[in-house]
Amino acid sequence: MDNLYLDWALQQDAKDPLYDYRSHFALPDNVIYLDGNSLGPLPKAVPDRISATVHQEWGTDLITSWNKAGWIDLPQIVGQKIAPLIGAEPD
Repeated sequence: MDNLYLDWALQQDAKDPLYDYRSHFALPDNVIYLDGNSLGPLPKAVPDRISATVHQEWGTDLITSWNKAGWIDLPQIVGQKIAPLIGAEPD
């Protein structure tokens, strides 16, 4: 690739307000991953969060996690977040 175009592309990338979000995802070096609708890249925080859910909330806290970890409130929390996307009322 012509360095002129590569330099321009890197400058545009650096100006992108979403540029820093790449560091939040586990992506192999030198990979440009454009498939974000089906299986987007793994957020770096997810493995630890899943481990905590499985080991602590499910494994240790068992049924108490419905209240202790707030599982009971998740349908309302998720519903409020997706409501604007589907044109529904928040509640």
